[in-house]
Amino acid sequence: MARVHLFNPENDLALAQGSSNYTAPPNAVALHNAGEMLPMWYATDGDYIIAPNADAQWLRHVSQQFNLNIEIFNNSNKSNLTEACPWGWSHDARRQLIKAGVSDSILYNDDKLNKLRRLSHRHTSLLVMQQLQQRLPFSIPPLPIEALSPDEVVSYRNTHKGCFIKSPWSSSGRGVFDASMLSSDELMRRANGIIRRQGSVMCEVALNKIQDFAMLFYSNGQNVSFIGYSSFFTEHIGAYSGNIVAPDSEIKRQLSTMIDPKHLDITSSVLSEILTEFITPHYTGFLGVDMLIYRDSNNQPCLAPCLEVNLRTTMGIVAWHLSNRFLAPGSLGKMKVEFKNSQTNLPTPVIYDHRLAEGTINLVPPNNNFSITFEATPQP
Repeated sequence: MARVHLFNPENDLALAQGSSNYTAPPNAVALHNAGEMLPMWYATDGDYIIAPNADAQWLRHVSQQFNLNIEIFNNSNKSNLTEACPWGWSHDARRQLIKAGVSDSILYNDDKLNKLRRLSHRHTSLLVMQQLQQRLPFSIPPLPIEALSPDEVVSYRNTHKGCFIKSPWSSSGRGVFDASMLSSDELMRRANGIIRRQGSVMCEVALNKIQDFAMLFYSNGQNVSFIGYSSFFTEHIGAYSGNIVAPDSEIKRQLSTMIDPKHLDITSSVLSEILTEFITPHYTGFLGVDMLIYRDSNNQPCLAPCLEVNLRTTMGIVAWHLSNRFLAPGSLGKMKVEFKNSQTNLPTPVIYDHRLAEGTINLVPPNNNFSITFEATPQP
């Protein structure tokens, strides 16, 4: 039993277009190519990775350091595959898998892909929030609205002191705009463009953020189970830039200094139930629900239990695997994704029992476009 992995971070953009003839923009192509070997850190021993530009020498070196047993996929090892695991599913993902030589028999069919595209729309997040509002024993922020015309967007902005507009299909903070920073004409123009391309736009109130984080889940096709936490950091307007790499117990401890841990426990339980109702049997794989701790009008910390449902693998999932399998006990780490040349002369890291204890390693071969690193620091 073996799986084949494809790193296709452009998938949310492909979902927005909705066809198999998608052409990714240059930055997305650059990230795809630079990160094609990233699945080695969350794959299972014996799995394969689609990486046509693989650096075999780098892979051997890192595999020895961290006791990895991953192979690069090619036509000679495709007969024993049982499952395809792209970063995210779409018609474009299926096209890429077939082009690489993966048998159509283990891929999602058109009906399933169309259903997943609808579920990946931000409208699903709204439906989940509606259920959370009914089932959680504490108040949650005002629900977003789905606007079908630019006039609705401008009207929403004019009646809310601070708000964001979001493209229905987008990821990692992209496709998100602070409406309060735009003139009415510019807001109308942007909203019209999103609605023309994607059919609608989501509008939601701005919250006084304290901390970004996510809950991570896994769907086995029958049930969705909570598996852990992701604590991430962002740049302007929520653009993703990296993750804390730490045990779930440590992330939960940090969150519990700001919010009642009982709220976290009941949210993970209720979300598992809601996601099981919505997602299964349409999807098998990892998913993440972005959340926020924010201050309310009384300056009290509160939980926003669902900002976005990411029906795909996420960088938080990568960080979770790094913590569970590759971070040495007693150390805490960071995973960073930066738009810059990778460093090729990093100091020799300290590795104990195939786990990073101190120092920094590249998670993908050094390249001229993106740096994806894992850094560990021993705790006193």
